[in-house]
Amino acid sequence: MEEIKTDLAIIGAGPGGYVAAIRAGQLGIKTTLIERKYIGGVCLNVGCIPTKALLHASELFSSLKKSKEMGIEVSDLKFNLENLNAWKKKVVNKLTSGISFLLKNYNINVILGHAEFIDKNSLLVKTSSGNIKIESKNIIIATGSRPMDLINIKRDGDFIWNSDDAVEMKEIPKKLLVIGAGAVGLEFASIYSRLGSEVVVIEIAPNILPGSDKECANILKRALEKQGIKIFTNSKVISYKDKKFEIEIEGKVQVFEFDKVLLAVGRKPNTDSLGLERINIKLDDKGFIVVNNKLQTNIENIYAIGDVKGQPLLAHKASREGIVAVEIIASIEKEYDVRYIPNVVYTMPEFASVGLSEEEAVKSGYKIKVGKFPISANGRALTMNITDGIAKLVVNKDNGEILGVHIVSPEASSLISEATLGMESCLSYEDIALTVHPHPSISEILMEASDNVDKKAIHIVN
Repeated sequence: MEEIKTDLAIIGAGPGGYVAAIRAGQLGIKTTLIERKYIGGVCLNVGCIPTKALLHASELFSSLKKSKEMGIEVSDLKFNLENLNAWKKKVVNKLTSGISFLLKNYNINVILGHAEFIDKNSLLVKTSSGNIKIESKNIIIATGSRPMDLINIKRDGDFIWNSDDAVEMKEIPKKLLVIGAGAVGLEFASIYSRLGSEVVVIEIAPNILPGSDKECANILKRALEKQGIKIFTNSKVISYKDKKFEIEIEGKVQVFEFDKVLLAVGRKPNTDSLGLERINIKLDDKGFIVVNNKLQTNIENIYAIGDVKGQPLLAHKASREGIVAVEIIASIEKEYDVRYIPNVVYTMPEFASVGLSEEEAVKSGYKIKVGKFPISANGRALTMNITDGIAKLVVNKDNGEILGVHIVSPEASSLISEATLGMESCLSYEDIALTVHPHPSISEILMEASDNVDKKAIHIVN
């Protein structure tokens, strides 16, 4: 059996693992990166990137169908599913090849295989050509997560899909049921609805995007319903046989028939096949790896980053943790000290948020002030034929600290970075209000919402 000695072994080449490997390479750390399935992980291959490619393409198709009002008339508009998938694959391949180039450039030893712990410094990697033993001073676990099933509804890849199946775009079902109104459910609901499916979304919680600011979530819900997506909250599947489903909606049972079903009910960590029990790595009650403020597990030389260590399950969080973990190993950073992580739902309009919702702030005991500005009063939005959206700031009444920012609008994924920077830098809402924003731009809604905390917004009646 081949044996390899290295300074750092990283299990998983997703947005946490490959970023950690590149940073380690920059620092001259001898690094081995082990990946079971594909470089770039779920995010790049079957998650973030291909989904956003499909969202962009389907939004373009949908916009053209509605462009007559703006003087653009398109006859015989249609899409080609084969070409759409080919374009999506081209985007993914370009990025994966770029990552492979970077890993090679930084002399990262990449091994394709499944890794299991032998002891705290040793891994057994099973590859297609045989087993490899890796001995390493430090190990980072970055194995990510996978879609969950429901107890009474399990993915079969044919009639019952998960997100991995949905992104393949093998067909556009006439009627699609989406179970779960989180980010994944709403994004796929948007894609398939735009391309011709009749989409029903059900959510067991009282609101879509559970845990998000309720007012903003309701604004997004209304916008999606205007686009033809049927959304039912306080709802759950009671039973199903063949293609007929009994669904309880607000306490009343209704019967629906669907061609396909998408399970979008959350994800669980990939911790169950790593041999963690051999070295007694501590897990929480949901199977996530427990770490300290140095991203260390209960074993000092073993670290965990990304989805495998718990919420929020976001690629950009994993990447930042990967960089910081490597820098802690290299004695550059002392601890992981990120206060705010933005979250984005890539529907149209997008929904981006950072910090506390209004409900969370009140529950936490803050005395708050709220500033809001509707996108319907924004000139740039109207030039884009956009009327649904809002910018909302939740502010500590005592000292002006920004507790949370929530944006429903086009470009919200970009706008939220300004809010995140302001909060990380301990700026007040007045600092955003006093910052000159370009006109006309969507970014003005953030400035005017900040002004509206003190009822000084110019373009609405306060």
